[in-house]
Amino acid sequence: MNLLRAPLSFQLTIAAVVSFLIYLVLFQLGFINYSVGWLLTFYTFEVFTVALFAVLGGVLLGMFIATRALSSQGFTPFEVSMLKLRDDVHNLREEVRLLRTPEQAEPEEESSE
Repeated sequence: MNLLRAPLSFQLTIAAVVSFLIYLVLFQLGFINYSVGWLLTFYTFEVFTVALFAVLGGVLLGMFIATRALSSQGFTPFEVSMLKLRDDVHNLREEVRLLRTPEQAEPEEESSE
C-alpha cells in the first residue's frame, strides 16, 4: 500500500500515533523529564476542553430535540402550497379525462400519488 495515496486524515492519524509512540519511548529512556507543572496544565486543559464540548453538545442536542418536537405540529407553508398544487393538478387531470370523447378515452393510469 502506498501511504502517499491514502487520505489526508489517515496520514495525519498515522503521524499522530507515531509521534506519540516516539514521545513515550523517549520518556521511558529518560530523555524527556517529568514535570508536574506540565501534567497539571495538561489535565486542566483536558477538563476545560471536555466541559466546553459537553456544553456545546448539550446546546446543539437541545436545539435538535426542540426542532424535532416543534416540527411535528403540522405542515410548513411550503408543504401546504405543494399539497394544494397537487390537488389542483389532480383536478385538472380529472377534468381533461371527462372532456375526452369515449373513443379517445384511455383507461386512467394508476399513479402513486
